[in-house]
Amino acid sequence: MNKLAANNLKKGFWPWKDGPYSQFPDHYKRRVIEKFTRQPIPVHYVEEPKWKVIPETGERIRNQTPPIPLIFPKEALEGLWGGEGIIRGFIKRHRFARRCPHFWKPRLIKHTLYSEILDQWMPITVTFRTLDLIDQHYGFDNYILKTHEVDLQSNLGMKLKREMIITLSRKSMYPDDPVKREEIYNKYKEFIIPEEEAEWLGLTFSEAVKKLKETAEREKWLREKPLMQEYLKPLIESLQVEEEEEKKRSMKDWISSMFKSKSDVKPGDDKKS
Repeated sequence: MNKLAANNLKKGFWPWKDGPYSQFPDHYKRRVIEKFTRQPIPVHYVEEPKWKVIPETGERIRNQTPPIPLIFPKEALEGLWGGEGIIRGFIKRHRFARRCPHFWKPRLIKHTLYSEILDQWMPITVTFRTLDLIDQHYGFDNYILKTHEVDLQSNLGMKLKREMIITLSRKSMYPDDPVKREEIYNKYKEFIIPEEEAEWLGLTFSEAVKKLKETAEREKWLREKPLMQEYLKPLIESLQVEEEEEKKRSMKDWISSMFKSKSDVKPGDDKKS
């Protein structure tokens, strides 16, 4: 995805009106546009009103508090940082020193988390804010399902969300315990969406392009009959006909040979023997 397409998505419309990228499902287009237009929940700064009024003069001025830009490395996409990222800025060691570049990084820990939908324990790199958010949502599954993609900022988190929703829609959890399966299903059934839509949930642009190509090839294969099947059926039929004719021919030869052998025997040969 180039910068021009990203700018158009930030404005709230799909940049491709024709071509292969225009064939994405409507629900995927809506999610991508929402991802580019939605503002994440403030993490490293306090959100203030756009305008403020000076009490002494009553003058209305604009607040100069833009959001702090964050850097999300590959490790952030492979873990759950709870919306935290790396901040790049400058720092002064003392009052008269020149400022120098500095990076503020979140504190990361390895924590084992349990998903009751997937019935699986997973070691994941998280921050302390992630653990607080899990407690606020009363569980790991609720945190993943209720948190928006913009606030998760994690490919791992969206992959888990996709697997959870597909598992719920198929009702395939706890195959050996139907009571537990019904309990989990009733607990999280509000998050169920159609399986066709859930399969596209949280896919990156490159993954979505790959899935679109695979879907188009599968539909083409179902729509068009393969040439192998078209030529294989007449060939099998012709071989079966030839086999039947061969059987009939061999049977006739056997019968004719039997009659011929009997006709070769002379009438007096039996008495002589």
